Amino acid sequence: MKRALITGCYGQDGSYLAELLAGKGYEIHGICKSELSENSRRIKKELTGEGVDVTEHTVSLYDYKEISSLIADIKPGFVFHMAAVHHSSEYSFGDRVLTEKELFDKNVLATSNILCACSTLNTGIHVVAAGSCLMFDDTDTDIQDEATAYRSGSMYGLAKIAEGSLVKYYRDNGLHVSQAILYNHESHRRSDSFVTKKIANGLKNIINGRQDVIELGDISVMKDWGFAGDYAEGMYLMAESDTPGDYVLATGVLHSIENYIRVCAKLYDINNYEKYLRTSATQISRKVGCKLRGRPLRAEKELGWKRKYSFEAMARDIVDGGLF
Repeated sequence: MKRALITGCYGQDGSYLAELLAGKGYEIHGICKSELSENSRRIKKELTGEGVDVTEHTVSLYDYKEISSLIADIKPGFVFHMAAVHHSSEYSFGDRVLTEKELFDKNVLATSNILCACSTLNTGIHVVAAGSCLMFDDTDTDIQDEATAYRSGSMYGLAKIAEGSLVKYYRDNGLHVSQAILYNHESHRRSDSFVTKKIANGLKNIINGRQDVIELGDISVMKDWGFAGDYAEGMYLMAESDTPGDYVLATGVLHSIENYIRVCAKLYDINNYEKYLRTSATQISRKVGCKLRGRPLRAEKELGWKRKYSFEAMARDIVDGGLF
C-alpha cells in the first residue's frame, strides 16, 4: 500500500492532496488539531462524503519526539507539509492571537521538525513543503520565478524564507525535499476569513436579505489567483519527481479584487454590484509593496504541470460551493 502523510490535512491544500492521493490508491494519514475549526469540520465532512478515508493523528508539530515517532511508525513514502500559521487563519490559543514572533517561531519549528525527522529516518521519503509568494513581497521585480532573490517585509514571508533555507540544507544533505512556492490559490474550501470567501458569502447574504453591504479594503489590489486543486496536482508531481527542487506554482496573470467581485456578481445575477460595496481604511489588509505575479515555466517544463481551471472557474467553485 502506498502511504502518504499530510500535515494540515483538513485545510484547503491538505484536503485537495488527500483527495488526489486517495484517488491514486494511497493510504492517507493526516496530522490535524484535536479540536477542528468549523471550516475543517466542513472539509472533513466533504472528504468523508467522497469516500476519502484519512487516518487522523493529533501529535504536535512543535514536538520533535512526537513527529519523529509518528513518521517512524507510519513509514510514509510521501510527506506533504501544508500546515502553517498565518493571520488569515485566525490562529490563536484560546482568546489570544499569536504575536508575529510566535508566528515566525512556530512555522519554522514545525518545518524543522518534519525535515529533520524525515532526514534522520533515511528511508527514501519524498517531502514537499509549502512555501509562499510572500517570500517575494518586498521585491522590485514585476514577475518572479525560482531565480528571483527572496525579499520579504512580512513576518510570514520571512518565516517561509527561513523554511526554504532548511529545505535547501536538508536537500543538500540527501533528503528528497521540494518547496512549492505557492501564489494565491483559492476554492470553496477556504475559511470564511479569506477575502474570496468573504466576498462570495457577502453577495449571497445580500441576495437573501441578510446583509446590506460588503466592507472591504482596497479593491484595486492585483493578485495572481488560481484554483487550489491545480496546485495540489503540482505538489504531487514534485513528490513524484526523481529529482527534488523548488518550483513556483502560479498562473502568471493578475486580476484585481474588483474583477473577482465582478465575476462573482455575474454568477449571482447581481447588477450594479458597486452599490453593495463599502471600502474602508479600517479593513485590515496585507500591505504588499509590489505586484506578486509568478512565472511557473519551470514547473510546466520539468514536471509537466498544467493548470486545468481558469480564474472564472475558480470563482464559480467558490460561489457554488464546489464543482470539481
